[in-house]
Amino acid sequence: MKIHLLPSAIAAVSLALTPSALAQLEEVIVTAQKREQSLQDVPMAVTAVGRAFIENNEINTIEDLTKVVPSVRMTPDGSPSGGSIRVRGVGTNVFSSAVEPNVLVMLDGVPLARNSLANFDFADIERIEVLRGPQGTLFGKNASAGLIHVITRDPAPEFEARLKVNTEKNADWPGSLYKVQTTVSGPLTDTIGLRLTGFYKQSEGVYEDINFDSNLPDVKRYGLRSKLRWDPSAELMVRFDLELERTDGETPPVVFRSAHPELAQRLQPIEPSEENRRGKTFGTNRYDTESLASTLALDWELGAVSLSSITAFRSADTSDNISTDGLNGQRVDLTSNGAEQSIDTYTQEFRVTSSDSEVLEYTAGVLWFDNRIERDFSRTVDDLPAAFFATVLAPGVPLPAVPAAMLGGSDAFNQREDSFQIVETRNLGVFAEATWHLNERWHLTAGARYIRDEVIVDTLERFSRVAHTATDTELMSSRFGPGGTTVKDTAATGRLSLQYDWGEHSTVYGTVATGYRGSAIDLDASDSQSALDNPVDPETALTYELGLKSRLLDNRLELNVAAFHTTFEDFQAQITDLDSPGSLASFRLDNAGELETKGVEIEFTARPVNPVTLVGSVLYNKAVYREFVTQCFQGQRGDEGGAIDRDGDGTCDAQDVAGKPLANAPQWSASLTSRYDHVYGELGQTLYAQLTGRWQDEVQFSNDQHPLTIHDAYSIWDLRVGWLSSASRFQIAAYVKNLFDEMYVASIVPLSLVNDRRDLVHNVSSDANRSYGVAVEYQW
Repeated sequence: MKIHLLPSAIAAVSLALTPSALAQLEEVIVTAQKREQSLQDVPMAVTAVGRAFIENNEINTIEDLTKVVPSVRMTPDGSPSGGSIRVRGVGTNVFSSAVEPNVLVMLDGVPLARNSLANFDFADIERIEVLRGPQGTLFGKNASAGLIHVITRDPAPEFEARLKVNTEKNADWPGSLYKVQTTVSGPLTDTIGLRLTGFYKQSEGVYEDINFDSNLPDVKRYGLRSKLRWDPSAELMVRFDLELERTDGETPPVVFRSAHPELAQRLQPIEPSEENRRGKTFGTNRYDTESLASTLALDWELGAVSLSSITAFRSADTSDNISTDGLNGQRVDLTSNGAEQSIDTYTQEFRVTSSDSEVLEYTAGVLWFDNRIERDFSRTVDDLPAAFFATVLAPGVPLPAVPAAMLGGSDAFNQREDSFQIVETRNLGVFAEATWHLNERWHLTAGARYIRDEVIVDTLERFSRVAHTATDTELMSSRFGPGGTTVKDTAATGRLSLQYDWGEHSTVYGTVATGYRGSAIDLDASDSQSALDNPVDPETALTYELGLKSRLLDNRLELNVAAFHTTFEDFQAQITDLDSPGSLASFRLDNAGELETKGVEIEFTARPVNPVTLVGSVLYNKAVYREFVTQCFQGQRGDEGGAIDRDGDGTCDAQDVAGKPLANAPQWSASLTSRYDHVYGELGQTLYAQLTGRWQDEVQFSNDQHPLTIHDAYSIWDLRVGWLSSASRFQIAAYVKNLFDEMYVASIVPLSLVNDRRDLVHNVSSDANRSYGVAVEYQW
């Protein structure tokens, strides 16, 4: 492994990182408390990433955001949908459609119902705010771990237009990207402004499908967004947003990282290794999406208060499929594994906000959230040997008597599983938060939210069948449904902060906050009726945070520090049942007892001299289970790790992982961005060079603490050089991602048909090797 000894620490920024006539830092405005405030005045840990920084670091998705904000992590789910988003080590990674995320993503003030809806391309973004820790008081039940708010640009007061083209190519492996973005904005009348943004992106996958001599996943994505703003008076603003995005893409193949010797031999010519990117499919790997969203926002200034309304509707349809030729190297074919899904979300928020005051400022409101999901899932597994049926699908169940003439000498069986689900979630939240300015230095903030939550399983149907392939003779089958249930909850969350202005540019604060995620239903459990009758308990969070925010050295250094301790009770986790009969893989949703995250975040922005800007952050985060008995990892012995050998036969029956780390939660992570700007000539052209790096400690990818799913520490560095014309109208930049060609993976997953710990697959990041790119931009 290569370790590159450059100073490593992160860019948790909202700094523009563009040339400035002054060496001092600019003020950063955020809306973390649903009102415009200076970042330094907000008594909580907030990271704001500004527009120029987003573009200069090629941050195009939330997955890219994880490269510059170490508190944010993403665990891919095997599709271009993005996967599980985590903040401070905590997130949601489950299959059931009746489980909501605990990291909330918002777009222009509108909550997104699922993390998969956050897999949009960043085009024409004003800034991104990351709020760490429970945010349930102002933002609702789905923010018990944190919140990511993406804010797009509003219509410009004068005409402007922009065209940007990017192209990238990997150096030694498959993979390329081509992207075009265009924006036109300006006034239509004295009171109406419009902004139109469109993009098209085409990317070539980094995997190889040896059956079809092709690369996976190839993805084409395009979208259009319009923002129409009407100011009929100085007091009233009306904004209507319309957004359309479509993806025509593919899912990656199953790629083995390691395998036991017999499997490795059968996988030939594929060689399992830490750098393997080769797999075999049936040519049906697909991931297609289409989404349409509309938002109507009103702000009405009434002197002492302002009234706000946000009405939003979002519809998203997805179709995905994964196939694998030979899960055991030569047999056991996953010919299809995918779903058709539609998500329709309606939200309505009314809010009243006081004007700025030297005594009391407050925000209060109500949010109605209604989300409906329809999901039609199907999986087909072919070429199952009879021995596999007897030992995996139905251990201890004798094979039905089938006449030898019907079998015709063939021992191949097939399994088909289908399910259809309709789930609706309704949520009402009533909230209020106020800040009392006790005097010029002391400030007290208190808030609370009442939550009424309802999860309705309108329809659940499941069917499973195992048959002899050649004769279609049925060996076993099961059917459930239609079934349904309704679960109702009420809860309250709150936040209390005390803030002291230590000096003119320094603040210290202490915050206590709670979070809540409602009951969940395990729609993918092997026992459907039991899952409907026994919903998973709600998840709660309690956090304590002490922080310092400061501007030092004549406003040339911004230093923010936060120490935190968060405890989650009844954390909702997905468990793999290795011994559950009837399926290749059986999963169940359960409450994981208790877990905690505690650590320190240090963020800084500095301009030591005028041409040089440094931004960075360091995160220490110990995220561990305090109480959780879960499944054994594959091949675990009864005396190994936290194994529990209930019957004394020397094999693991269950595992106590108390004190062990959460998946994909390294203890240390950091990043640094350094930039040098050289302004020259009478017209003020600029040459610049920028180096961005990130480093992370070793990480365990498996909640069951598999000894072979640990990834070593690594660092990644990106280099960018560019030229800007006067007034930055024309820009051209060349950049190198992963400058030192450091190979790494985004996840490691155990996948064994014979319970052998050496059988592992992995997910390779698109930036897992060196690539070169060029960006050209022109503005009118």
